[in-house]
Amino acid sequence: MMSEDWFEVRCVAPDLWMIAEPLHVVSWLYIGSERAALLDTGTGIAPIAPIVASLTDRPVVVVNTHYHFDHIGNNPAFKERLASVASGPLMRLPASRQLLDRYLRTYDGFIAEARERIQVDPDAFAMAPETQPREFPLTFNSEEWRPGSIAATGLLRDGNEIDLGDRRLRVIDTPGHSPDGICLVDAERGVLFAGDTLTEGPLYVHYDESSAASLLASTLRLFKLAGDLRVICCGHVARAVAEVSLIDDTIAALRAVLDGRADCRETSDVFGYPIFEARFGRVWITQSTGAATSFRLYDGEPVE
Repeated sequence: MMSEDWFEVRCVAPDLWMIAEPLHVVSWLYIGSERAALLDTGTGIAPIAPIVASLTDRPVVVVNTHYHFDHIGNNPAFKERLASVASGPLMRLPASRQLLDRYLRTYDGFIAEARERIQVDPDAFAMAPETQPREFPLTFNSEEWRPGSIAATGLLRDGNEIDLGDRRLRVIDTPGHSPDGICLVDAERGVLFAGDTLTEGPLYVHYDESSAASLLASTLRLFKLAGDLRVICCGHVARAVAEVSLIDDTIAALRAVLDGRADCRETSDVFGYPIFEARFGRVWITQSTGAATSFRLYDGEPVE
């Protein structure tokens, strides 16, 4: 399998490209008349830069929605890398080797399960290509894979704008999933890039650094924009492109959890750690079980 086969690439609107990694993270390429913005760079399991170069010849600025390893893995391939002020020290932290290894084992399990299902039913994955498991690229070296430890070249504050020529992206601070989360909005065209602030399926707030209350406050900020929005571009599958009503659904789910009105079931996260999960239709809110396990996503001290 070639590296480029790892990605599902699709044009979802003029000059708006989805670059998805199977069953997981989504990066977005938004092309203006003078330059393009790459919203997150993926896991780094396969190089994303050749994909971007095949889609645009304009200068590319990376904008990271937060510092988590699955959104910054290809950052070193780009010269201009922007992130929020809160991301500043976090971007230089090395990702947790333990969590990376657990993530790879989980994905290996998905592949093995998919093989078994396809043997029984060849049409088992008659769904969007980005939701289907794929083998790791032959070029991928799991032992050398270590996203993180690279600083942003510029820091963004709430309200800052990124000028792409005929398009502008405004920064909105949206902590909760992580302390440094941001969203980007093109108010003129009604496009919201949500990072991990909004998603269909599991919305992770069980990490040590997460806060459901902060995420609710952030989502309420987005609600004020909803009347001018047409589409939400999420940072993960199952559905990368979501209706604006996802904001309302997320607010209702978070309020139910915070008010103690949620029925939770015990399950596990992508790393295999036990969590509680409350499901509200298309929005699932995760919470810590209170076990001793730490969900810290990095190891050691920042790399200078």
